[in-house]
Amino acid sequence: MKNAITTFKFGIFILGTILFYSCGFDSVKEAGIKYATKPAFELPTNIQWKQIGAAKELVNVKEKLVVISAGKNAIPNDVWDDLKVRLPWQKNIDRNLMFDKTYFLRSPEAPSDCQGADCKTNIDYKGYTWTALASPLAVDYIPSKTDMLKPNEGHLVVKVIKKCQAIVFENEIYQMSDNKGNLYAMHATETGTPNLNVVLPEGFTIQKVVLEEPLVIIPFGGKEDCYLNIVGDHLGQGYHQYHYASDFYPSK
Repeated sequence: MKNAITTFKFGIFILGTILFYSCGFDSVKEAGIKYATKPAFELPTNIQWKQIGAAKELVNVKEKLVVISAGKNAIPNDVWDDLKVRLPWQKNIDRNLMFDKTYFLRSPEAPSDCQGADCKTNIDYKGYTWTALASPLAVDYIPSKTDMLKPNEGHLVVKVIKKCQAIVFENEIYQMSDNKGNLYAMHATETGTPNLNVVLPEGFTIQKVVLEEPLVIIPFGGKEDCYLNIVGDHLGQGYHQYHYASDFYPSK
């Protein structure tokens, strides 16, 4: 599978550092989050997928917002490398991505009926243009609370975010399962090489799966809310949940 490097960080997601420690997050139940586990929207018939490339992202730890450099005055690569930011902003770190294509529909706070450029919230920072990409919302742990930055062996950290982005795996996935109906596709690693020797919670397994057709992961939510569950393991591997055992998350 073709890997590409981008700058992802969002806690461990997307597996990064300061964001979760600086802000602090409630559990899903404490935050009052409950969403339908069906696709949040239908993909446009004329969708224009983009290949994965180098994304330059910043996190506003106060507003709990991830932004990506985009627009008429996106930051150049040579400037990005030396860019210095101050709190509440943090730069994201590099991640080795495992999916092949992506489609960004709209910023997380944009109304579901927006069209075109109105779907993306843009800001200026450091003389460059940025687009609101995602909003982290809550954190849960399996089977119990652990280090949010680097979970213990046998533990997983589940981060619920709002991000209106679809991704595509074309050839194969590394599929994690709780063997109760919940399925997850590994989307990123720290090392660039998936490790199937990861120590997972009791009942969880992981395997390489050759796809008969591309796997398209679309955000979830009955009212086009764009919820995604992003999971991190103790080796710094990140996963998108793409199938749920219940009609709602959380199930109880």
